[in-house]
Amino acid sequence: MLFGRDKSPDERCAEWRRRIIRILLSEMQASAKSHQLESVFDIPQEVSGSYEIEEILNIPYMNRHEVALGMDIYKPVMPETAEMPVIVTLYGGGLVQGDRKSSRPYARELASRGYLVFAIEYRLVPKVNCTEQFDDVCAGLDLVGRKLIDFNVDFSRLFLTGSSAGAFLALYVAAMKKSEKLQKAIGHKASRFKFKAVGLDCGMLYTNKQDPVGLLLADLFYGEKRDDPEFLRYTDPENPEIIDNLPPVFLNTSRGDFINKYTLTYHKALKKAGKPSKLVYYGDKGLFHAFVGSFPWLDKSRDAIDKMLAWFEEQADIARERSWEEKPSDK
Repeated sequence: MLFGRDKSPDERCAEWRRRIIRILLSEMQASAKSHQLESVFDIPQEVSGSYEIEEILNIPYMNRHEVALGMDIYKPVMPETAEMPVIVTLYGGGLVQGDRKSSRPYARELASRGYLVFAIEYRLVPKVNCTEQFDDVCAGLDLVGRKLIDFNVDFSRLFLTGSSAGAFLALYVAAMKKSEKLQKAIGHKASRFKFKAVGLDCGMLYTNKQDPVGLLLADLFYGEKRDDPEFLRYTDPENPEIIDNLPPVFLNTSRGDFINKYTLTYHKALKKAGKPSKLVYYGDKGLFHAFVGSFPWLDKSRDAIDKMLAWFEEQADIARERSWEEKPSDK
């Protein structure tokens, strides 16, 4: 049977569009892998923190559906009695490219400042849709939770960061933790991991707008879920079920970020909803999209990291104080 003979002209057009986009994305993924191999030796190795770093790489694990994934750990070298705060980081790539190796410079920078850093993996569109990516991340977070017993960590200082598409994933998996409605619509359970704050670097936070991201890629991002009206309600990250269930959120972007409006718009939505949030905006045209996660050795990137970590610690302090105040009286 010829392709699409049993479908309407609109359905055939949509299917051909999806096929063409899949081909383009496959080419982008192949090109990105080649570029990563070519540029790996060009990445500066110096970090700004004072701690040496122990790297525990290529830890294999199976996700909830027995798909093989991997994780890397970056541990600051410090006295065994010192409790380490924890950061889990998610790489970017538009949901269609990238891997956890691309997180290495950023993870090393964070670890050099005394944070135990986990870089976890997720599968890519178009082989999976974004809900399956959420599940990959949640499975990775559960593994992180199990790994924490191997280290001396401060459980009051657990944080999540994501760059570009990683920020999109971080936003949703953080909200899933407290929302059964969101879990049901997505079709996967949340991780047991609970974060004190989330950091979003130049987040690809909107996938449902009438712009190049939404018009060209939304069908592939959503996959079979694109026909699920219950799920589609939550493709708007400003949905109260998402915003109301988020931990405090740190956001950064720049004038040179081609989707900086996503970050600026979402910060306004967070403020309107009364959610604790902090925005750092740089007016430099030369600071491109996802500059912090991709180029953490730049002065402005390190400045953004300084501000994010300071704000993370502030939110952890607030949470500890609130927890203490809520404890029942000993009387």
